[in-house]
Amino acid sequence: MTTILVIDSDKRIAESIAEILRAEEMVTSIATEGEEALRHLDEEPPDAVVLSLGPPGSWENDLCREIRERTIAPLLVVGKRGQEFALARSLNAGGDAHVFKPFTTRIFLAQLYALLRRVGLARPGHAGQFDIGTLAINVFRREVRVEGRPVDLTPIEFEILRCLLNNSGRALSYRSLVRQVQGYDCPSEEARKLLKVHIHHLRRKIEPLPEKPAHILNVRGFGYLFERRRFDRETLSQTLS
Repeated sequence: MTTILVIDSDKRIAESIAEILRAEEMVTSIATEGEEALRHLDEEPPDAVVLSLGPPGSWENDLCREIRERTIAPLLVVGKRGQEFALARSLNAGGDAHVFKPFTTRIFLAQLYALLRRVGLARPGHAGQFDIGTLAINVFRREVRVEGRPVDLTPIEFEILRCLLNNSGRALSYRSLVRQVQGYDCPSEEARKLLKVHIHHLRRKIEPLPEKPAHILNVRGFGYLFERRRFDRETLSQTLS
């Protein structure tokens, strides 16, 4: 099941948000203090985070950057109208989207599901399992197998793979990929160099022919694309012959 961490200094509001999520069959945890929230992130990493901003000067308003340093899970920031400055600062610090209070359940869930779709967790109860020829990926369990054998990916390699997989058939720019995987922006050339080594190692681990990749493709001068092309033993045999 999808796990959500709700952060709000007002426990009553946090519980109300949690009830909305539980009705969607999501597992929720609540934090009402900054240290408690960071402890949750370290000990039980969630699939997504909902952060409610407080009044000017409150601890919630400075938590976004620390959250992003600990996780790349989608982060939905909740604020009131009139808090545009705090919202903008939170989004610049790593928040992925925002919603204004008071909100309707429909709008809140639409924003949250839009974020979850980016990481393949949009449907409650979905197994998060993708089988593409010899390649099997379980997003929930963070497991990757090639021909049934487990593959050990680094955290960054897995997040690159997950991000590309969730955008299958659509080219992602170097900058976009770095933003989604590592939570910060940088020039395109810097992003290209940063990704190059990780992509090289990732291909060696999951591609049948790393020098002729079937899944992680270059889009010259722009970025990368994930192709869900089945690549079984027969195809491999034909390629090698």
